[in-house]
Amino acid sequence: MNTSAIIKAKEIALRVHGDKLDKKDYPYMAHILDVALRVAHLGESIEVVGLLHDAIEDAEPEDFKKEITELIETSFSKEIVLAIKAMSKRQGEDYFEDYLPRLKENKIATQVKIADSSHNLSKAHLFDEILKQEQLRNKYIKVLNELGEDGRSCEKPLVYSDSEEKWIVKNP
Repeated sequence: MNTSAIIKAKEIALRVHGDKLDKKDYPYMAHILDVALRVAHLGESIEVVGLLHDAIEDAEPEDFKKEITELIETSFSKEIVLAIKAMSKRQGEDYFEDYLPRLKENKIATQVKIADSSHNLSKAHLFDEILKQEQLRNKYIKVLNELGEDGRSCEKPLVYSDSEEKWIVKNP
């Protein structure tokens, strides 16, 4: 469903992430779209948060971050804005002691974080270094467990399809 809210969220996400690459040089927008797709069945508000879950945190420099924050605040409902802000890790926050407990207070942010962490867990196998793979797996399994999921069962290895320009589940 491409409602005006979803179209607006995609436009903002493209402004922030459109030309960015992830740590393995894949288009970052593919991550954003995959997370949104994972939660789309839960409703439009949650899909919008999926599209914008990294927008405030990743917008740089600071004046662009302020512009994006104001655009989100004036374009979407209070419920959506609060969820996006809950998804945004603040400077100085410890991931497990501060950030996750704050995020868990917001039901929408929790659902989007489950999708985000499942996506990230499912890309851990792409790193060449076994130690890096294990560090990422351990982190995201712990996050998913903290969010009430069975973290290990959330790993479904992904590969990036250049022809489809999206992440797909890797065939065994």
